[in-house]
Amino acid sequence: MKTYRTKMLRLVSMALASALVFSLANVQNVEAKTKKKNIVVLYFSATGTTRGAAKKIGKATKGNVIEIKAKKPYTEEDLDYGDENSRVSKEHASAKTPARSKVRPKIANITAIKKAVKKADVVYIGYPIWWGEAPHIVYSLVENVSLKKKTVIPFSTSISSGLGSSGKHLKVKAQISSKTKWMKGRNFYDVPSQKTVNKWVKSLKY
Repeated sequence: MKTYRTKMLRLVSMALASALVFSLANVQNVEAKTKKKNIVVLYFSATGTTRGAAKKIGKATKGNVIEIKAKKPYTEEDLDYGDENSRVSKEHASAKTPARSKVRPKIANITAIKKAVKKADVVYIGYPIWWGEAPHIVYSLVENVSLKKKTVIPFSTSISSGLGSSGKHLKVKAQISSKTKWMKGRNFYDVPSQKTVNKWVKSLKY
């Protein structure tokens, strides 16, 4: 009788141990799948609109928001696209598209950006739309910061046009790999509401 009870206790103990191991394995799998991603929101903003959108995205994702700062800041005169001699007009006239241009404004905080992106899993890149494209300084970013093995999400701000092909053109010049997930992105026609941003971020699958 004692032998039978001993065997039963052993079997029950083994079953409980197996169940515990299985349960722990499931918990670990769930934790791996739901592991919090390291998110960085990079943005270039000339007038403040893109900055506003970036901060809303940062709040929605709990990401690290970093401004792309031009080493030579753009002045109000520089941004006068109606003046063919202004800085932005000359950048635009340098080639048919920014991707083909040799103009690459230097980024003052490029080292800090590289460090942040290196640790990130997801990188949002925001910019205003100039002549249907991302500004030249955003090309300075993607050409000099490794986006290999990252999920990249472009977003733009423009009251007159959408994201267009600007994201695709950046992708062509970017430092990426076969493991880079470059997503479609979207445009905001003004500083979006937090509700709008939350809904968009939630819809993204990364």
